[in-house]
Amino acid sequence: MKKQSGFTLIELVVAMAVLGLIMGAMVHLFGSSVTSLHVGARQEVVYEEARLLMNELKTTLRYAAKDSIDPEQPTVSTSKFSYKCNLWDRHMDIAQGTNKEYKVTVEWKDDTKKQLQVTREDITDGSKKITVFPNDSNNSIFEGKFPVTSETLTLNDGNTVIMYKIALPLQYEFNGQMKTQTLETKVVPSKDEVTETPEEKMLKEYTSLVSIWHKLKNGEVLTSSERNSLDDFKKFFGTSNDSLWQLGNNDKIREYLLSEKYGGAWFSVNINGKTVYMNPYGYGDTNVPITVDNVFLIGYTDPDKTTGWNVNYVYNPENKKWYHLIKNSGVSVSLPFNKVKDLISGSGWEIVGRS
Repeated sequence: MKKQSGFTLIELVVAMAVLGLIMGAMVHLFGSSVTSLHVGARQEVVYEEARLLMNELKTTLRYAAKDSIDPEQPTVSTSKFSYKCNLWDRHMDIAQGTNKEYKVTVEWKDDTKKQLQVTREDITDGSKKITVFPNDSNNSIFEGKFPVTSETLTLNDGNTVIMYKIALPLQYEFNGQMKTQTLETKVVPSKDEVTETPEEKMLKEYTSLVSIWHKLKNGEVLTSSERNSLDDFKKFFGTSNDSLWQLGNNDKIREYLLSEKYGGAWFSVNINGKTVYMNPYGYGDTNVPITVDNVFLIGYTDPDKTTGWNVNYVYNPENKKWYHLIKNSGVSVSLPFNKVKDLISGSGWEIVGRS
């Protein structure tokens, strides 16, 4: 009788057990490789999210207008931070590019304080770019502390500047383990007052008060910097009323600036070898309020002349040029600035430089 060949039940069970162990090892081996590849990609995604947001904040804050930063000195308890900046729009042809003004708002996306939302709004056309970090709130390790804070630095010359610190905490998975890290950078707005010309500084000091007045009239909220300026102005005139009429009066604004900003004597510049005492003028009357675009500078050669609008030196803030009336002893510039421009562009006036 022929002996039957084959596997016994025990052999089959042993074989299946060995096969199971082999398959399990293979699944673990290849599964680990796939998981590692996937985790690496997740890590890159998290870094890219943080890097893009960091660049957005660092670039816009570097070109922020100092008086627009609100609050000026944010802390970990801050919930909203905003500022305006000018950036070059990125045309392929640089010669065709222009500076665009943006308003940037940094705030928590919602009350959970797990995601940061940054909105960059084009002030000209109203278009908005919104960035949220992290994209998935499950990846957040924010603990309610605002990621933009400030510190004051004292320079070698004794002046102080405010430096802003941006800290973005990251969480990602690497080789099956959760890792955390914080990306940090510091930035100082580049447009500091030390880079301003005396003309730009004086115009800014005057127009900032006019802007405050219009914001108060329109019921708009003042920035912390504007509130400080308003408090100083009110203290000078001895009033606690925000709706003080002096903010809309050319004589009172000049009185305040002359005393508090210039120590009782207007700043002088040298124009073609002559000392010219420049001071600001804002056109307005009971029917036409002063507006920012109706503020310009006038100049006298007599240091004791602080009133009267018959002048022969006018500074045009649009083209940043001084104009001189050559032969006449002076003409009245108590006019809207568009009419003043027509006047100084006419005969008898010349563009002059200063040293």
